Amino acid sequence: MTQSPTSSSATPTAVPKDLEGIDHLRQKLKPALLYVVSTAQFFDIVNGASVSVAILPIAQDLAFSVTEVLWILNAYTITFAGLLLLCGRLGDLFGHRRMFMFGLSWFALWALVVSFSTSPIMFIMARAFQGLGAACTVPSAMALIAINYPAGPERTKAFGIFGIFGGLGGITGILLAGGLIASIGWQWIFRISAIAAFILLAISFFVIPLTPPKTEKPKVDFLGAVTVTLGVTGIIYYISTGVDYGWANGKTLPVLILALLLLVSFIFIEGRVQAPIMPLRIWNVSSFSTAIILAFVSMAKSQGVIYYSNMIFQEVYQWTALQTALGFLVHALSAVVVFGGLGRILPRLPLKPLIMAGFLIRCVTALMFSFVNEHTSYWAIPFPAFILHVLGMGFTLLPVQITAVRDAENKDQGLVGALYNTGLQLGAPFGIAILNVISISTNGNSTGSVRGGPTLMKGFRNAFYAMIAMGLLGFFLAWAILPWDKPMRPAAAVKKSDKVEVEPSELESSGGGLGEIAAGGPADKEEVLAR
Repeated sequence: MTQSPTSSSATPTAVPKDLEGIDHLRQKLKPALLYVVSTAQFFDIVNGASVSVAILPIAQDLAFSVTEVLWILNAYTITFAGLLLLCGRLGDLFGHRRMFMFGLSWFALWALVVSFSTSPIMFIMARAFQGLGAACTVPSAMALIAINYPAGPERTKAFGIFGIFGGLGGITGILLAGGLIASIGWQWIFRISAIAAFILLAISFFVIPLTPPKTEKPKVDFLGAVTVTLGVTGIIYYISTGVDYGWANGKTLPVLILALLLLVSFIFIEGRVQAPIMPLRIWNVSSFSTAIILAFVSMAKSQGVIYYSNMIFQEVYQWTALQTALGFLVHALSAVVVFGGLGRILPRLPLKPLIMAGFLIRCVTALMFSFVNEHTSYWAIPFPAFILHVLGMGFTLLPVQITAVRDAENKDQGLVGALYNTGLQLGAPFGIAILNVISISTNGNSTGSVRGGPTLMKGFRNAFYAMIAMGLLGFFLAWAILPWDKPMRPAAAVKKSDKVEVEPSELESSGGGLGEIAAGGPADKEEVLAR
């Protein structure tokens, strides 16, 4: 069983004597923070994976038209990705505890509304509003981990556990959807998500430590917020709908042009306002910008493997939804082992060679799947390929995530987490869109049938070849740009700007300061301030 990062010191967290009542309880329960934010991510991914499986029954029950079906997924994806940057920065300004708890309540409320939908428009609108809740929780969850676990072994182990919960969420969603659809209905996908979110909200009140109020009223860059939100939303819309509507269609191309103009305007605005929503200085570190690009490429390839292996199971093998879900079980179980193990050994290893090796391993995975046909045994290729894929994901995603957040100041952790997740959210639909173009152009559309059987493997094979190219791109980017170092941030990286903003009163009133110092004995002042 994976040990909690908060217990890296031999003694439990001590509680200052002057804390009483609810503050005293929060201090004692602080080690549970990691599992609360990880569970929130788990149910967010469960919800998304379940909806992917439930598209057909939802469309049938609510009488979706052919053109409306794609919005069962896109309504949520577009608002989630489009609002990530804004919500992450608001967490930096107004507190990640506040944003995380607001996101949970909002997510739960609209999940309930979705479950009682009686028409396509009601479902689509409620799913779009639900995406706002996820946009508030995900970057704040990452920020809460980065702020409460110091750079080095503790933070690495924490993100390892965070990754385990994410991996389990995907397969749990597929299995849960299969069982619920066959028994009590797809509506309970959302009702279970809502119940879980409300329970986590109650626990969060006692677990997540309070942060001291800011001495100055936070300033919000409203113009920057509007331009970046609309710009990113437009990009996601174009990528998500381009395959169905056409890349140069009147419904998509004007949106892309407008989105690009808005993003250019956003960058121009951020360089001139006093309190930008995205300070351009965060891009000065080459490792951070490279990490965002690698996250984009990594997610494009990962979603490709998941999507096309699913297509192989259902089209080539002609498996049922339940058989397909069981086929993915090894993927989830491997994630628990791989991410848990990496969380322990990464602090002792350089990240760059791991990332490079991870991309190459995932190239092997795609190559293996390209040899599958209707006569290939699951145990001969897909089973070992899934294990290799999880190993490659662990070698890339976890070190890339650590690279993205480790050099950021605490005041920017929400923004950094939002940018990282925006890279992931842009990469996922982009990868599927490009691979679908390759596959469809190879197979053609002469039959007009969704289920084409084993003959579709020709196009799937070319899609896997494209995934190999994506993996090689990630390998060469990591080799050319990333520095040769370890996850532990050197003490010199703690900037003076971090120190002057922390007052002694803040250390005493914050949830994670003196208690952890007392637990570990005399602590270096640099380490405390870095937290």
